[in-house]
Formats: sequence, C-alpha cells, structure tokens
Amino acid sequence: MADLQPTTVDGTLNSLLIENVKTGSHTLTLNDRDRVVAMDNPTDATVTIPNDSTTDFPIGSIVYINRLNSGNVTLAAASGVTVSKTGNLALFEELFIRKRNNNFWIIVDVTKSPTASGGSETQEAGAGVSTFTSDGTFVVE
Repeated sequence: MADLQPTTVDGTLNSLLIENVKTGSHTLTLNDRDRVVAMDNPTDATVTIPNDSTTDFPIGSIVYINRLNSGNVTLAAASGVTVSKTGNLALFEELFIRKRNNNFWIIVDVTKSPTASGGSETQEAGAGVSTFTSDGTFVVE
C-alpha cells in the first residue's frame, strides 16, 4: 500500500455530503456510507450499527449521523458489534463513525462551527455544504 501524501489546499475547500433523511429508527446500510444519516424524527428513534454478518461495510467506511428534530436519537450497536461510544445525540449534534476493524467502529463526536472560523454552512439539493476559507496554507493529512 502506498504512503498517503498530505494534500495542500490554497483557497477555498468545499465538502459536499448527501443526506439520507430518516424519520424513524434506522439500521445502517451500505447506502449510508460516506453520507449523512439525517435523523428528522419528531419521536424517539435509534440508529443501529449492524453486524458484519448482516451488512459488511468495508474497513475504513465512514457514516455521518445528525439529529435534526425534537425526538431523541440513540446510537446503538447490534449484537456482536463493538463501538467506542453509544448514547444519545443532542439536538443538531453531528458525529461520524468509522469502521476500524471487523465489527469494530470508532465514534468521533465533532463540534462543527465553521462560521466561528470565517466559514459557512448551507444546504444545497439535499446535501450539507461546509465551506472554510483559509488565510494561509491549509494542510489535510
């Protein structure tokens, strides 16, 4: 496997993520990979990370999860799946999960506020768009 080289961005970096909007409980599918599972549920719902025997995400897969409505959203692991964290998402909280190994996922809770750093966040055609403009060189490793 080749070594990954850092990517240098000089200017504006845009990130487009397609949203899979859900209004009730949802077990992740391969269609959720590299997308935002946007939980727009008015009542309590659960997002379940499936066992590899049911849905075998490739190692390294990432799924973003966002709570958009008043219903609680609970992150849960199916039987045989280990995750680094479970529990409820706060309103408008977004996190991502990354498959680290067979039936093992890392949960990364990210406080997103691009506007605090001179960036912006918008919705375009069902996708979240985060824009960050750097005053200098921005290195992605």
